[in-house]
Amino acid sequence: MPTRPFTLGRSRPLQGDPGAAAARPFELPAHHLVTHGVVVGMTGSGKTGLVMVLVEEALRSGVPVLMVDVKGDLPNLLFTFPELSPAEFEPWLDPSAAARDGRSTADVAGELAARWRAGLASSGLGPADVAALRARMAPRLLTPGTTAGEPIHVLSALEAPSSLWDEDEEAAREALSASLSLLLRLVGRDPDPARSREHVLLAHLAERRLRGGRAAGLEELLADLAQPPIATVGALDVDEFFAPKERQALARELNTLLASPTFATWRKGAPLDVAGWLARDAASGKTPAVIVSVAHLEDDERLLVLGLLFEQLLSWVRGLSGTSDLRALVVFDEVFGFLPPHPANPPTKRPLLALLKQARAFGVGVVLATQNPMDLDYKALSNAGAWFVGRLQTDADRERVVEGLSGADGGAGGVEAAALSAALKALPPRTFFVRNVHMQPPSFLAETRFSLSWLRGPVTRRELGRLVRGMSPPPPAPDAPSSPAATPKAAGAAAAPGPAAAARSSTPATPPGRAPASSSPPAPAPSRAAPHAAVGPGGTVVLDPRRAPPAPAAHTAKAARRGEAAREGAGAGEPTAPPPPPEGWRSLYAHAPAAAPEGFRYIPWVAVSVVAHLRDAKLGVTLNQSQLLAAPLLPDGRPDLSRVARLDPSLLSASPAPGARFAELPAPLAKRTAAQAAARALREHAYRTAEATVAVHKELGLAQAEGEPPEAFAARCRAAAARLAAAEQQQVIGRFAPRIARLGERIAAAKARHDQAEAEVAALPGAVGAALLGLVAGRDTARRAGTQRDRATAKLERARQEWTEADAALRDLQAAQAAELSALEQLPLHAGEGIEAKRLVPRKNDVEVAFVALAWAATLAGPA
Repeated sequence: MPTRPFTLGRSRPLQGDPGAAAARPFELPAHHLVTHGVVVGMTGSGKTGLVMVLVEEALRSGVPVLMVDVKGDLPNLLFTFPELSPAEFEPWLDPSAAARDGRSTADVAGELAARWRAGLASSGLGPADVAALRARMAPRLLTPGTTAGEPIHVLSALEAPSSLWDEDEEAAREALSASLSLLLRLVGRDPDPARSREHVLLAHLAERRLRGGRAAGLEELLADLAQPPIATVGALDVDEFFAPKERQALARELNTLLASPTFATWRKGAPLDVAGWLARDAASGKTPAVIVSVAHLEDDERLLVLGLLFEQLLSWVRGLSGTSDLRALVVFDEVFGFLPPHPANPPTKRPLLALLKQARAFGVGVVLATQNPMDLDYKALSNAGAWFVGRLQTDADRERVVEGLSGADGGAGGVEAAALSAALKALPPRTFFVRNVHMQPPSFLAETRFSLSWLRGPVTRRELGRLVRGMSPPPPAPDAPSSPAATPKAAGAAAAPGPAAAARSSTPATPPGRAPASSSPPAPAPSRAAPHAAVGPGGTVVLDPRRAPPAPAAHTAKAARRGEAAREGAGAGEPTAPPPPPEGWRSLYAHAPAAAPEGFRYIPWVAVSVVAHLRDAKLGVTLNQSQLLAAPLLPDGRPDLSRVARLDPSLLSASPAPGARFAELPAPLAKRTAAQAAARALREHAYRTAEATVAVHKELGLAQAEGEPPEAFAARCRAAAARLAAAEQQQVIGRFAPRIARLGERIAAAKARHDQAEAEVAALPGAVGAALLGLVAGRDTARRAGTQRDRATAKLERARQEWTEADAALRDLQAAQAAELSALEQLPLHAGEGIEAKRLVPRKNDVEVAFVALAWAATLAGPA
């Protein structure tokens, strides 16, 4: 059955009535995107909004979507609120931003909800459509290299044999090469497949295993490096190509990586299986909406991970049967740097080019979006069947787009290049020039509809975790233990408080798309601690047991007696004095009353005070982000990085509550190496999660100062633009002054010649005087006088013409100067348009540890 058309908004012709009377619904047949689409537009043009509308329409039509997110905007798809109520918006608002405006988050949420309802109503949509989209899609948020979302086992091409070696050897080898490049990059070695000896040797070893149907994980590769199963590499002996000492050094580095807790994140989670991701759930009938977010990765990590992803995607596409219907849609927002012009050749370029050339035959459409078309390979993109071009600021961008459109079909749909360039310059936000080779007429203007998802902006790493937890209901609570003897371990899982048990009193965040049942905070789940530490306003966790949720009432007297017995057993024999911390560690305690209440007990966590220096040398931005991070200690002495929480140092105490009991420290912490490893793991977590977003104005070279309100930064940008405009105005005046002066001199000389010639003409006899002179002095004299008069008249005419031309040239020059000065006067008024958000992340060496502490979290019952 054909897929329903995508309703994207309203369209109108390029010429004619620009008003609502000429507008009509813009419906894009789904199969038109099989020949791919390109969306270009500057910041503020509505580009991301159009991409989101395309994704929503695909999901509403039952087309699976794979989204690649490099900026943090595409997870906005999960902000689909069925009720469109203020209570759904409020948990995702920034309290500090609202406070700076002198408003509460409730006020801002109410305004947002009203605006979204009104916007959807203007597009003929409402809460029922939002609820239908939410019910129709099966979202999945994948985050390679971090557990903020659902991690991806990006090295599955190494550790799991693949049938691709029999079906598509080229794709299998490309996937292996990308995996090895990522692996070498993680140990600081050269990842270039063509120049790196490490890469070449590991590729030979891994391919030998994979072709034999065996795994080629790190453990196996380490064994092969120690005793190579091959005699030569190319024309050289293996020891000559890579000396044994060098192989040992590489093996040690890979072994260190293998033992690193940070590396474990790259080796767990969902397998890199595009076919499985995009397969519909036969039971629920929902449509997959897969978001692969790499916004948290460094640039070279993004290239390697996405190179792996696109190689897997390409191999899946090649295994499909041919069709002209849209089977799946791949959306890549902000493709800058991943598909650059020749000669640049990052790992993502080859599979992307192949997808654009081949995927259409298998019903897989690709939509690419970017701000700057100058940085894209137009040999590939000029073949796209649908172009959506928003406002472009620079002449070079407009010329490049016009060139691409003209090259696609011999002309931009019958529109002259000059007219198209002028139209692109004047497009308002959310309005696009559309060229679709499948439609008649092929070119028109379109205004996108309001998106069903709340376009909130970039989502932070911490918020990704909240979104993932909100996509599915929590697992059921475990059954109560049947006997006191079975309680210690189970009770620990049930009552482990962590800092979460003492979070500041606030309503838990409502997951996207799930409205709260009432205005009061929901009751805690029976006997089950949250799998992640809860956070209070601003993301701060407060270790304060007096504000912990009340313990659930026992359903039966028998259950109450079992719980009491478990608590007594857990606390029996525990010391009332704190165990000494590991060497070099401090001790911190949860804030507690002067005397510990009955059952008060401390649980050991590890805390690290870190300072992250966030820098951008080009813009001169430096932010120092201090935070105190803590995580519960596992039995082997490692921190549980899935429950890391931010602590408020002002609410911690240097001394414990009298009478409290202390749980035992994990035995491995007695060793200095284990204690150092725990602190190092938490520091690594800080390095991977620390980030900040500042407003910058690249053209002015300005960045928002720490603590500077957005309004103050905008005012500073306007003032800087005004100073720059004033300086440039002086330059303009200085540039025009010599030419104006020369024209003034030319006019003065022409006027002097004109006055002289005019005097000469006046001194000569006119026609009557010449006739009288002929009667008196003769014809010859009269002829000479006439000749003199003609010459003087001609001289006067030449002088008059020179004067007129010089005066006109001066007026034109003064008008050109006035136009440039007027344009410069407008610069301060538009300074705010150049402000954009800049995400800052630290380098490894930019994260410093101020101190490490043993943080004793408080609980009123139960072991850890």
